[in-house]
Amino acid sequence: MAILDRVRSGLGFDRLRAGVVGAGSVARNAHLPVYKQDERVDLIAIADLDSSNRKSAAQDFDAERTYSNGDQMISEEDLDLVSICTPPATHESLFITAAEAGTNIYCEKPMTISVEAAKRMTAAAESAEVISQIGYTRPYVENYKTVLSLLDNSILGDIQSLHTHRIRGPPSGRWNYDPSVSGGGVVSDQLPHILDFYIRVFDTEPKIRDVRFRSDEVPTVEDYAEIDFEFDGIPVRTTLGWTLHSQYQRNVLNANRGTVEYNMRTIEGSIQGSEFAQKCGENPVIDIKGLFRSFASASDNFHSKRIQDFVDHVEANDFNTVAPVQRGLRITKIIREIYDRSEVLK
Repeated sequence: MAILDRVRSGLGFDRLRAGVVGAGSVARNAHLPVYKQDERVDLIAIADLDSSNRKSAAQDFDAERTYSNGDQMISEEDLDLVSICTPPATHESLFITAAEAGTNIYCEKPMTISVEAAKRMTAAAESAEVISQIGYTRPYVENYKTVLSLLDNSILGDIQSLHTHRIRGPPSGRWNYDPSVSGGGVVSDQLPHILDFYIRVFDTEPKIRDVRFRSDEVPTVEDYAEIDFEFDGIPVRTTLGWTLHSQYQRNVLNANRGTVEYNMRTIEGSIQGSEFAQKCGENPVIDIKGLFRSFASASDNFHSKRIQDFVDHVEANDFNTVAPVQRGLRITKIIREIYDRSEVLK
């Protein structure tokens, strides 16, 4: 029984009943700590195929019960919200089961591996009138929020170009290298977050101008990609890779009043002739041509923030999350078009 149904029936409620499907690193680092610590939430159950994973997660995060089957957990438990933290090909079934149960849904990215599945998930959420959120992180990262603020306030002026460079080591999960489960390689893994931010910057859909994939180390999926977009005539290049055994992230936005270079930890640049630089944890006041602006410092807890924000929306019965299922459908369409333009997975 969903939370509003309990209220309408006079049963009332003290805390939101939460479940998590998948007890891997993303659940352990983001979802489970929030559900354990948030006084508004009771962590009712965890589902995972691996018995040791689900048992240790239940012990570490004080879950009441465990299941080997996520659909069964959702169907049998009276949950107000569920987090889906499993490989992408499994998302559709779990999502639709949750929607039909009247359970509000946080689904990790990528939303799913096909446009058809994304459409079915969207229809299920809309029909059941449940709150949904897809797991894009950039709206909760302070440096990215600062870039949006600079653009919203016309401090940077008109964008001339944007280049995103995101290189990391290969993921550890075996399913990442099976396109029938993952939906693809580094593009499926990394691009959903980036596309979500691009759409926030430009508020429009991109044209895909060119796609270049390589599969140097991984024969089954792409481990390096260069994608050229165009947003209202503005060139945007995205370079992605699983080709380093360390993290490298660099975003450069050029505008007619300045340039900003940013990533998760730092933001620096020159705006109207005034240079600035900020590292994680700092909170400087920046003088831009006599205009003083204080930018919030970067923080490390954006993963917790996104789960807490979802809980806030469920508690308030607010459907306007930062990334509802309809946004996930938009991004899925773009990603699948990119794969259609490539020879790698055909």
